[in-house]
Amino acid sequence: MRPCLFEHRYSAAQADITGFVFFTVKWSWAVFALLLYFQSWIGLSLLAADKAIPFSQAGKVKDWVKKGKIEIEDIPNPHWNLAACAACHKGKPGRKNIRLRGKGINATCNNCHQVLADHVHDHPLAVAVPKSMRKRMPPAFRKTLLRGKRAEKVMSCSSCHDIVMQCTEKRFSDRKINPKFMRGGPYRSRTGLCYKCHDKKAYQRLNSHDQISASGEIQPDKCLICHMRVPKQLDDGTAVDTELWVKTDYASLCLNCHEWSPHPGGNFLFLDKGGPQHLVKPPPGIRRHMLKMEKINGIILPLEKDNGQIYCATCHNPHARGVLKNPRAAKGADEPKRLRANPMCENCHDL
Repeated sequence: MRPCLFEHRYSAAQADITGFVFFTVKWSWAVFALLLYFQSWIGLSLLAADKAIPFSQAGKVKDWVKKGKIEIEDIPNPHWNLAACAACHKGKPGRKNIRLRGKGINATCNNCHQVLADHVHDHPLAVAVPKSMRKRMPPAFRKTLLRGKRAEKVMSCSSCHDIVMQCTEKRFSDRKINPKFMRGGPYRSRTGLCYKCHDKKAYQRLNSHDQISASGEIQPDKCLICHMRVPKQLDDGTAVDTELWVKTDYASLCLNCHEWSPHPGGNFLFLDKGGPQHLVKPPPGIRRHMLKMEKINGIILPLEKDNGQIYCATCHNPHARGVLKNPRAAKGADEPKRLRANPMCENCHDL
């Protein structure tokens, strides 16, 4: 018997619908999987854009910065913040187990600080502390020493920084006088902390700007105080391999030796309250004027590479005369206050 024409058409239509549904479902899952991939790929970029990286993700910061998923300025600052405990702790800390995110205090701090500014330019970590030095250390400092691989006593981040201070609300008022929560601080001079362990009589102040020997040769060891390796100069005066020990906030490198004072105005402390702040990214108008004055005065006004901010060396040349081949970069060396030009202010401000 011949099949019904209606039945034949119905079956064909049904097959077409079934195939379409199967095709649609299959591609829906494919699209869904693709969306999940893109979410994992761009999710961190969206977090960075919103400045909403959770403190609980601090353990991933090094990897994210290395892969370019976030910028250094996107790293949240957990210090002096009661809502930021998760940056260092995996849960509520107790006396017996403080539940750190890293394997020990040093690894926990370096989740962020290894990419922010490696502290080896300040002081090496996990170094053995000799008995003579331990005797000189106050009890609060000795308690921070860790047991090394050979049972020796070694330094930790908390040897210099009183980390508990910035976690304790009743001590938050100390932030104004001791923002870096230095152990035993605040100190009148920067080396006051150093002499809690080191013998003051055995040390003389090192001048990192004394870069030329008596015979007129460049002293490479002085370069390594600020630079990760001795920079090289090409025949045209261009310097390469100039990477500093800090990747951002270049002024912090200068402040390892120099005491900070309000700028401009030197020791006029009243300018610290509401006065002009120069360590910022110059507005477009000022930046155009700076580029113009660089050409007129034959100078270089360097800015921080990662964020374009003004820093100490924008105005003050840190190099001794004879170090740099480029005459524009050498301007200001050994001049009063090492200013790159005199007067200096008009190189940024159209006076």
